[in-house]
Amino acid sequence: MNFMTLGFVLFMAVLLIVMRFCKNIRAQHIILLIASYVFYALGDWRFLGMLFAISLLMWALGRGISKYSGTGKAKALLAAGVAVDLLTLGIFKYLDFFAENFSRIFGMSHVTLKIILPIGISFYLFQAISYLADVYHKRVEAQASPLKILLYIGFFPQIVSGPIVKSKDFLPQLSKAHAITRKNLSWGVQKFAVGLFKKAVIADRLAVAVDAVFSAPAAYDSVSITLAVISYTLELYCDFSGYSDMAIGVAKMLGFDLGINFNLPFLAKNPSDFWRRWHISLSSWFRDYVYIPLGGNRRGRLRTYFNLFVTMLLSGIWHGASWTFIIWGVCWAVASTLHKIFSDIRKHLKIQSKGALSKLSGAVSILITFAVTVPFFVPFRAGNLSTTGVIFSRMFTSPNGIHYISVYAVIFMVLLFAVNLIAAIFNKKDDLFRPLDLSKWRWKLVFCLFVVFTFCFAYIGNTAFIYSQF
Repeated sequence: MNFMTLGFVLFMAVLLIVMRFCKNIRAQHIILLIASYVFYALGDWRFLGMLFAISLLMWALGRGISKYSGTGKAKALLAAGVAVDLLTLGIFKYLDFFAENFSRIFGMSHVTLKIILPIGISFYLFQAISYLADVYHKRVEAQASPLKILLYIGFFPQIVSGPIVKSKDFLPQLSKAHAITRKNLSWGVQKFAVGLFKKAVIADRLAVAVDAVFSAPAAYDSVSITLAVISYTLELYCDFSGYSDMAIGVAKMLGFDLGINFNLPFLAKNPSDFWRRWHISLSSWFRDYVYIPLGGNRRGRLRTYFNLFVTMLLSGIWHGASWTFIIWGVCWAVASTLHKIFSDIRKHLKIQSKGALSKLSGAVSILITFAVTVPFFVPFRAGNLSTTGVIFSRMFTSPNGIHYISVYAVIFMVLLFAVNLIAAIFNKKDDLFRPLDLSKWRWKLVFCLFVVFTFCFAYIGNTAFIYSQF
């Protein structure tokens, strides 16, 4: 089920009414679990059984890890659970890729297994791993009842495209009844509306120009291709952060806090800062469950650089089974590692900017980081190596070709630049979302006008979310 449909609006209306009159905690959990499984089944019912089986297995393994805490059995159960999750992800997401490349390497006939990727598998399996790891490290208690684990892994607002919520952040929220309050509804509806605007008005309209250029890059001149590459970066941001905003808003209406997933990423001053602001739930997951277990920065500089490189490479591979995603991961791994080396050298030499020079240095760092980020997303969007090569070659060397400047691309670039400039000037540290006080008529009018504006300028066409394919 898509957030941007009338069916989902009716689905949420019924769920909120039922939850409003249900006060029993366990009954609320059952209602939310049923709603989550209905939501998932309406997207693709074929893999609902696998979601249930994985969740039930994680509950059982969590109980075993808790029972044998501090022993080799607990570690073995953790390893077994992680292996099951990664093997499941590997079969559905990467087996086709390996089979195809294996056949090419050994000169065999082309092999394609045509394995269907289950909805949300990359997200809910990472949450499953989070639960086992958190139980093993005693960050959360193993749940006696499977109901909470079934709900945690299958919670419908974020199962399709995240955010990836850690068990230590979500499970404690299940210990209390979730009242449907006016405050939460107001906050959640407004957050959802902001996400809808990002997705339907900005991302989907930018996608029209981006798709045109990326479908035939050899036909366009360098200016048009450069504009399309920048537009795709903005499209991806508004599409994915828009989904995250909608998911967070829906959860808030039901009384749950999923945190934030994007925090002004285009104000990042370096690659590491970018990943602290972009897809925060994924980058923090890799930090907590990959980078730190590998040793983090506790085993010397060379090991730190290695750990950072491996972590960033894996985050690229997580996005998909394609050489373009591997290249994308390598690019970020190299950039992050080089920045870490450079940062360590600066600290060793005690080089630091002060006063006006510090502000100028910060502004230059933001521009450089953005200039590096934009071309990194080319292989992410291109889909194959040949298209990636054509885009890069024509972006820098082709003054001739179709000159295509999208008016919407220019407008939204200016809009997003202005928003980030305001945030930078006023030194904002968060995602700028400030809910209106809808108890006052003037703010109700403002919000209604915003919704009307969104529907007037929304692109009516393909409304699929980019990250739903991961």
